[in-house]
Amino acid sequence: MHITTRAAKRGTFALVVIGLAAGVVQHLPEPADVAVAPTVHRDPGSWTMPLDGYVQPGSDKDSYAFSLVVQPCLRTIGIDSAPPWATAAGLDALSDERDTPAGGNTAPALAWSRPLDAESARTRGYHGASTAGADADGIRTWGEDPARNAAFADAPQREVDRCFQQAYRTLGTADPDGAVQSASIVAKRLTYLATMAAREDPAVVTAAGRWRTCMAPADVIDLPQAPSDMPSQSIQMDHGTNISSTPVQDAEVAIAQRDVACQETSGYRDALYDAAWDRLLHVTASDSTELRRTRPDQRDVDRRLDTTIRRLAPAAPADAG
Repeated sequence: MHITTRAAKRGTFALVVIGLAAGVVQHLPEPADVAVAPTVHRDPGSWTMPLDGYVQPGSDKDSYAFSLVVQPCLRTIGIDSAPPWATAAGLDALSDERDTPAGGNTAPALAWSRPLDAESARTRGYHGASTAGADADGIRTWGEDPARNAAFADAPQREVDRCFQQAYRTLGTADPDGAVQSASIVAKRLTYLATMAAREDPAVVTAAGRWRTCMAPADVIDLPQAPSDMPSQSIQMDHGTNISSTPVQDAEVAIAQRDVACQETSGYRDALYDAAWDRLLHVTASDSTELRRTRPDQRDVDRRLDTTIRRLAPAAPADAG
């Protein structure tokens, strides 16, 4: 609002300032004061969070399962091109690798909101999950096959649509108005923001101090202030944790296992879980509206996709990585 000399001379300056302040107040962030019911049970072991039920499965797994289910129908209309092999675990890892906060995604995969767990530390240290089972190159080649694309071009569009709709119904993944996707984005964004805020919670910060003391025998030269900043730069450089092709080393595993153990004994994991969970029990009115547009049934969908892939996917070739 522009404050004129004329207004000031008339003694209305105070009123203008009040009006300006009111305008600022009107544009404050929307309060998170709408209670939501958790869609899952509290389980620190598997790191469930209240909005998990709204989060769609990774797009790579969804697309692959859809391709497996739709193929028999497509074959009847002249599109006979079965998908190559892939695994649900590999496709999950690929989606997690692509849906990162570092890449500017404000609603990253749930994997980026969860601390390192004991099983991951034991089997792969700080390395990410293997994407070998995603068969990304094979699926790309299949999708770009000229003969397959020509068959799609020649097939009646009405029949192609019929096959697609049938597959969506089978998997329970139809989303005609985008409500499911919108709720998923909201749930992932809020879960990530809650985790970031929880890391600054006083109880979590205090527990992080105890974690650092516990980690001292690991001799990490650049040990960070909190577990969320592990692996440190020196660990990344020494063990190639950001390069999937580098082998997981015993020394890396030893540090990762101590990291998880110290998170547990220091109370860090419990404090972080409680702080993040509590923050997700209330959302803004706008976010609540988006969530209410659909059902929180995506964990059931995820299990259905896993079952579909195990049942219909071709076996991996002998030389598969």
